Amino acid sequence: LINTSGVTVTESNVTYINGEIKGDGSVVTVTSGFTADEQISTYLCDTSTGNISITLPASPTVGKVWNFKKIAIDEQVRITSATSIDGVTTSLYIYALNNSYSIQFDGINYKII
Repeated sequence: LINTSGVTVTESNVTYINGEIKGDGSVVTVTSGFTADEQISTYLCDTSTGNISITLPASPTVGKVWNFKKIAIDEQVRITSATSIDGVTTSLYIYALNNSYSIQFDGINYKII
């Protein structure tokens, strides 16, 4: 654990830096809706069994970056936020296979980077 507080270690061989997992566990494949976790960096969204709806947290750590990639041809990925995303919308969609978004929280809103 480096510069990390309030984290309970439940498995061995995991590195946390500033509350975020690095290495094994930092990339997760998902098949259903969820709220993005600050410990995870990248979500691979397998939509082969249906749409996936992702909710961004209301007030994550300033500077937190998430990567979301659609890895199945079927259905869609929807990313939503209670605040604006790039000042334009509160929802983003990924329709095409292998398309992705990287999103960063600036302390008030989310930005596509």
